[in-house]
Parts: sequence; C-alpha cells; structure tokens
Amino acid sequence: MPFKTPSKTSEYIRTLIPPECDEDVAAVMRYADDNVCPILLPETAAFLKQIVRLKKPRKILEIGTSIGYSGMIMLKNSDAELCTVEMDERCVETAKGFFSRAGLNDRVRVFVGDACEIVPLLGGEYDFIFLDGPKTRYPVFYPYLKRLLTVGGVLLADNVLFNGMVDGSGERNPKKATIFEGIDKYLHLAFSDEDMTSSILPVGDGLCLCIKDNKSGD
Repeated sequence: MPFKTPSKTSEYIRTLIPPECDEDVAAVMRYADDNVCPILLPETAAFLKQIVRLKKPRKILEIGTSIGYSGMIMLKNSDAELCTVEMDERCVETAKGFFSRAGLNDRVRVFVGDACEIVPLLGGEYDFIFLDGPKTRYPVFYPYLKRLLTVGGVLLADNVLFNGMVDGSGERNPKKATIFEGIDKYLHLAFSDEDMTSSILPVGDGLCLCIKDNKSGD
C-alpha cells in the first residue's frame, strides 16, 4: 500500500527500516496492501515495536483493532495478553484469522462493538494502552484510560498531529474540524494532568506518549 509521507523526515526514516522478516506480520501487511486497508505508517510501526520491547508490558489494551496489524506487532514483541476493541465486525474476523494463524489466540481477547460504549465499562489494570480508535472520542476516552492504566504505565495515542491539522502546519479542512479539535482537547487534557508525564513525538502522523506517575485514577 502506498503510504502517505507526512514529511521528509518520515520519507528518510522509511529508507532505513528493513523489510519485515516476520511472516505473520508480513501477511497482515500484504492483506492491507491488497485490500487498500489503512494500517500503521512504517515509522509508527517501528516505534511501537521498540516501545513495547522497552516497556515489556504484561497486559495491553488497544482501542482500534482494525485487521490486527498493531496488535500483532505488540504481541510479537512482548509476552503480554492483549485486550482489543473494534466496531467493524469484518475487521474483527480478519484480525482473528491472523491471530489464529500466528498461534496467538490464547493471548488475545477481542471486544466487538462501539468503543464509546465498551471503554467506560472495562475493568482491570493495563500497563500499556494503545489508542488508535475514533479520533473525535479521544478526550472522552481519556479519563477511563487513565483509570485503567497502572502507575508507571504507558498510554500511547496515534495520529495526534492529524496531517498537520492539529498544530496548523497543514491546511485545515473544515469538514475535519471535529477530529482535529477533539485531538487538540485530548492533548490539552494529557499535558495539563499532574498525574501524567506527556510528550508529543513527531513520528508518522504524530504520537502522544503519556506515563502515569501517580496512583490517582480520578
């Protein structure tokens, strides 16, 4: 699939990333290419692989399963159990097929439905959360994800620069206003939260990395 290049930096980084050698992950990438299905940008996928290896999470929560690409990356680079949420039933069946063929079924639980309804009802604790669901709902999800995150846990949100529309470096499409305004609100919540240490990484379409410092979940 021809990935959009957000910047010259991303274009250069992609020349450095070696071809995917894990056949299970490569199979998901081929499916995405053949079916014009959006997956993580290459440089974003490389960072996700790295941060998961560094964090060594035990329990991961993912908002936005899609066809299982990011989930596969996280599972392949950790010993964690993955809980993942996806609304599109066709995507769920595709993802389950890839997880099954990779022998990962016993480490994955998929919640099928609207994340806006599922996330507030989730319990338990997660030491790594990957947020890549509906962007307009990022600020709505924030307090629930914070509650679910362990102290020292990582909350990583994708697409937080949204083609330059959030920081104004790109042309703002009025039809996308609810999206970039929602992301902007999420970022302000994260950075103003005294219980979190947050940063924005200009990787791919932008990543917001938060680490929970305090025990407060409120």
